[in-house]
Amino acid sequence: MRKLIVCLLAMALCTAGIAQSNDTTVRKFKPFKVDISLGYAGPQDNSQSLKYNGGALFAIEPKFAIIDQLAIGARVEAAVTAHVNNSNDGSNNSNAKANLSYIFTVDYYITNGGFRPFIGAGAGVYTTAAIDSSSSNSSISSIPRTSQFGYMARLGFEVGHLRVGAEYNFVANNASYFGLKIGVCIGGGRRKK
Repeated sequence: MRKLIVCLLAMALCTAGIAQSNDTTVRKFKPFKVDISLGYAGPQDNSQSLKYNGGALFAIEPKFAIIDQLAIGARVEAAVTAHVNNSNDGSNNSNAKANLSYIFTVDYYITNGGFRPFIGAGAGVYTTAAIDSSSSNSSISSIPRTSQFGYMARLGFEVGHLRVGAEYNFVANNASYFGLKIGVCIGGGRRKK
């Protein structure tokens, strides 16, 4: 894990040095911002008889734009998801999971206008805790908390200080989830001329 962090930091510093030596234009945007988002979290679906499948998430992500079109950041996100399965005998089996992730991110903005679509990725540590219950035998079991490496891919857009995005978080042990987010960007606006 330390090697990954050192490699990411080295790449960011090299990119920043190259960008500053080649950049003869004035930047349009302020380099530092913080994204705060809320949204829907959809858990990985392993069953065909789902009665309910969903959850919620909250994320905060400080970022630094190396150049106007490339930003690196660190995302902290909490996502809670649940499955409720209907079986043929009328019993219900449910599963609830909580994911807390700490990942490094990179976003590439396709344009520098008022409407800024982006694509991005990230990698880091996901901590997962879960509870399973069954109405057929009235049992509740807790699955121990685990920490594991995972990664994320995303796309979306920004308009002014509004941010909208879709992400998929790839996590082992059936803890992967899809997120739809809406949020605000604090800072990072256009520079005044």
